[in-house]
Amino acid sequence: MSRGKKVFFSGLALLGLSSFLVYASPADAAITVSSGTAAGVDNLAPGPVGTVTVVPDLGVPNVTVTWTLAADDFGRSAPAGSDFTSGGVFVSVNDVAGYNVWRRPVGGENVLVATVGPGNAAHVDATVAAGLTYIFSVTAIDGSGNESSAVESEQISLGPPPAGGKPTVPPGSVVSKAARLRLDAVLPPIDLQAQFRADIRAALAALLGVDVSRIIIKGLSAGSVIIDFEITDDPADPAEDAAARLETAVAADPNAFVGVEGAGPVLDLGLTNASSVDFGAVAADAVASDTFTFTNTASDPEAVLSVTAATTGAGYSTSVATLSLAAGETGSFDVSFTAAAVGNLNGAYAGTLQILTNDPNNRETNVALSSSISAGLNVANIVVSGAIPSNFGQVTIGLPRTLTVNIDNSGDLDLTGSLAVEGDSTFTIDTSSFVLAGGETVAVGITFTPVVAGAASGTLVITSDDENEPTVSVALSATAIDPGDIPQLIDADGNVVLGDFDGSAAVTFDDFFIFADNFGQVDFNPATDLDADGDVDFDDFFSFADNFGKSGTYVGG
Repeated sequence: MSRGKKVFFSGLALLGLSSFLVYASPADAAITVSSGTAAGVDNLAPGPVGTVTVVPDLGVPNVTVTWTLAADDFGRSAPAGSDFTSGGVFVSVNDVAGYNVWRRPVGGENVLVATVGPGNAAHVDATVAAGLTYIFSVTAIDGSGNESSAVESEQISLGPPPAGGKPTVPPGSVVSKAARLRLDAVLPPIDLQAQFRADIRAALAALLGVDVSRIIIKGLSAGSVIIDFEITDDPADPAEDAAARLETAVAADPNAFVGVEGAGPVLDLGLTNASSVDFGAVAADAVASDTFTFTNTASDPEAVLSVTAATTGAGYSTSVATLSLAAGETGSFDVSFTAAAVGNLNGAYAGTLQILTNDPNNRETNVALSSSISAGLNVANIVVSGAIPSNFGQVTIGLPRTLTVNIDNSGDLDLTGSLAVEGDSTFTIDTSSFVLAGGETVAVGITFTPVVAGAASGTLVITSDDENEPTVSVALSATAIDPGDIPQLIDADGNVVLGDFDGSAAVTFDDFFIFADNFGQVDFNPATDLDADGDVDFDDFFSFADNFGKSGTYVGG
């Protein structure tokens, strides 16, 4: 990075040198002095800020962080190019692009809480928690991301710690304690993980003095070995008490699990409250709610319990996002599932409620939410019927044949889609898109128009917003027939009609009398020998009867 006034004065010196060269040597006055841009990487950080101070407001709570601007935080002019013979072009720049504000609870890790622009020397952090002690720090950054050394504030305490951060959950809720145990070990191969899980589960139960059925292993993962598990509640032994015993046991003996094959010392243990709420079946347009209650049981009158709640999952919400409770005060919020918020669509819905508090013993509670709708609306559902697959059979050249495919929406929401034919271009459709309300049907005509004799094939592709079946394919096949030099009577479906002896393009009684005159005769009209076997007999009669009353169009010849 270019630094401050040094570059500014260097630019003036270069400009002056360029002017001297032009005016000092008239013979060389026409020469332009320039240089290309030098390639380089800016890896020089700005200088640090001055003193960082913090002022708390315990009633909110929040903390106002202020600092003295870095020495490099000033505007200056810098050349925009490398040609200075005509005075050059200069732009305004600043070696400081902004300031990062960091926060660290005593005994914890730094968290970036804000980034403010250059020239700013204050930030109000409203995300702090009462009862904790923090250290703030500020760094200056430049446009290339280089960050100065950090300047820290003094420790600041936000009052005495509250109590009562564990909520009183709705009746019927399943309560447990969620834990993450990290061991100094290597994750076993997949074929050995089932036994490892069972051994860890048994070791946890033995360490806590609880029945193994209360330990639910949720997962194993690498990162040393990370074991996610839950301790379920028991009226005679709350999960909270069991978790406290686990913390004490691990702190007293980090090697508590070394006896399990493949396990090593405990690296760390994290505990959170966990529970679940099932709202059950919710009617269309209805709202199901449950109440979570908190009481600040701290004995210190200055202790303030702060509670924040947030939901994830479609249809779920909380009545309030935050609570601030003085010592002895009780407050609550409702968690709701609103059927209309998910369009009253039938189905199962899952969500989560995360509760964060500043109670040191109950920082986090995670609640699994579930509900369902069964008497609401069904999503759009495509049903295709009719000529499936669409086999046109034999079709005479010059006489197109059309088959019909029906598209039905058996759901309640609108079904929108499009159609296209892939393969032989002799297949065409009479529509390329559709929008169907619930229960509606559209008939799609597929036409085969043969142009040369032979087999033809294709595919009708139906694409829609049906979530379960977005694409439906219908196979198309046909055989084109060339009538040749002999005229043939063809009906509307492309079938050959036999028995029109008088050429009227229809098989009528006139043709029957002609056939009767030739029936059984030695000297007969060859046209009446419909099966061409050398005589006019009952086989020809049955064929004639099958075609009686039919009409069509002559092709060929």
